[in-house]
Amino acid sequence: MALAESYVAGPTTPAVREKTFGDILRKAVEVAPNRLALIAGVPDPSLRRQWTYAELYREAQRTARALLARFKPGERVAVWAQNIPEWVMLEFGAGIAGMILVTVNPGFRAKEVEYVLKQSRSAGVFVVNGFRGNPMLETVQQVAPNCPELREIICFDDWYAFIAAGDDENIKLPVAAPVIP
Repeated sequence: MALAESYVAGPTTPAVREKTFGDILRKAVEVAPNRLALIAGVPDPSLRRQWTYAELYREAQRTARALLARFKPGERVAVWAQNIPEWVMLEFGAGIAGMILVTVNPGFRAKEVEYVLKQSRSAGVFVVNGFRGNPMLETVQQVAPNCPELREIICFDDWYAFIAAGDDENIKLPVAAPVIP
């Protein structure tokens, strides 16, 4: 028996805000453009890259344009990686570009990754080489032939080559609207 109706309502406060992910970042830039927004969480302090809200927003827009050079608004793009700054750029960039970000647990193995990529109908996947002994890039390449809608595998090691497409200011960013059920 399929569930057709619910008799439970969620809280009504605070009110739902009709804002997109990009709107929220844009507002942070208006309020505190030079405030630190993101720090790479690596053990060596000398390797901790940093971004202000203004820098993060510029990188998110650049990421959105790079995504639009390969994917269409509404398409699904998966990310299979641990927490890295580029993951955050991808998250905001996908929101600004009107794409759906599919997150994949970095602990998953081949069958689980294949299931997520097929079930989500992901057109692309961003992946790290490996994490904690899990050969993630190799695994994605292995399962890709079984994922009919997957056409792009982008390794985070190639991030700078990928993001270069976002320097093309002729790529127009769509006007994303919030989806309120």
